[in-house]
Amino acid sequence: MISNYVNQRASLTDLRRRWWITVLSFILALWSGYYLLQTNWHSSYATRWLIVAAVALTFELWLVRRNLQHNHPQGEPTLLPTLGAGNVLTLARGLAIGLLAGFIFAPWPPGALAWLPALLYTLAAIADGLDGYLARRAHHVTKLGEILDMEFDAVGILVSTMLAVHYHQLPWWYIILGLARYLFVLGSWWRQWRGKPVFPLPFSITRRLLAGFQMGFTTVMFWPIVYPPGTTLAGIVFAVPFLTGFTRDWLIASGRIDPLSPQYLALRRNLVIILTYRLPLLLRLLAVVTTANILWLLWETIVGPASLFVWINVPFSGPIAWSIVGLALVAVIMLAAGVAGRLAAFGLVIVASANILSTGLQINNGLMLVSTISVMLLGTGAFSLWQPEDCFLSRRAGES
Repeated sequence: MISNYVNQRASLTDLRRRWWITVLSFILALWSGYYLLQTNWHSSYATRWLIVAAVALTFELWLVRRNLQHNHPQGEPTLLPTLGAGNVLTLARGLAIGLLAGFIFAPWPPGALAWLPALLYTLAAIADGLDGYLARRAHHVTKLGEILDMEFDAVGILVSTMLAVHYHQLPWWYIILGLARYLFVLGSWWRQWRGKPVFPLPFSITRRLLAGFQMGFTTVMFWPIVYPPGTTLAGIVFAVPFLTGFTRDWLIASGRIDPLSPQYLALRRNLVIILTYRLPLLLRLLAVVTTANILWLLWETIVGPASLFVWINVPFSGPIAWSIVGLALVAVIMLAAGVAGRLAAFGLVIVASANILSTGLQINNGLMLVSTISVMLLGTGAFSLWQPEDCFLSRRAGES
């Protein structure tokens, strides 16, 4: 008993030492970022970035410090003395998110620095996909990793949505998505304070998928070559399933919906059939028709690819326009056949976005954008020949 206590204390001491190393790493990254921005940007904006980023990183370090005692596998009391590769990558994700937060109260940086927010959130998204994989492969899955993954996800979504709204890439109400988890936690606390129960949420693959798609979408919002109204329309499409799922989860947690009741299960089965089997087929047809309508302009008139798909502020716009035409031809055939349909839909999202940026938002390219994003989220549905992405998306990396 005494030896076990001594081992636990020794492990906690090792973890705190590693936490201090993390603190020093965060300070070094913060100072390097400040030097870069001060040298290549307005000094007042660089100072503003430094203050906000420091606050965000301090909050994240506090989260790590207060949860070090949970660095043990689920159901096992033994405290592990090392963080493991998965948790280290999670900390790197937190660092990228904290540095991204610094831009919230400053204008979009000029020149090449304009891509820095996109780079930071892209790195955070990649780390989010790999940290769990590394932890599972190294057999170092801990409750600490689960806590940090959830907390950094929430911080990342809040920071990214606030910044996208600040850059006027998304409408103001999109911040509600960033606040979703914190509103859920506040609502749960309010119910417990009033003596009411909070019911556990059932396992859901969809919840994780929507969070991943939301992260990918927000990353694109930091590209300086995309802008409204296309981003606003896309944001609405991504927001609908996210807010719908959040509402359902709250109704379950508050006891207004019993997820095991026959009525709910029957409704859920019917919705699954509609949303993943029948509706995607109609969306595929709509995407094919709208894409064909845009491509037909290349042959019906003397309008060239550059007029339909020119991407302002992008070098080599002519070759890129022809590449987008080729992408459209390949992707529309794949989508029609239901072959790697989600990937094909992503390709057509690029085509629709380029057309919107070139010719403005119209009914045809707007419907194309809505239908292709919806296929990305729902899948290709009935009469699909090959859907390898569904297997990949339905399980976490590193799981059999």
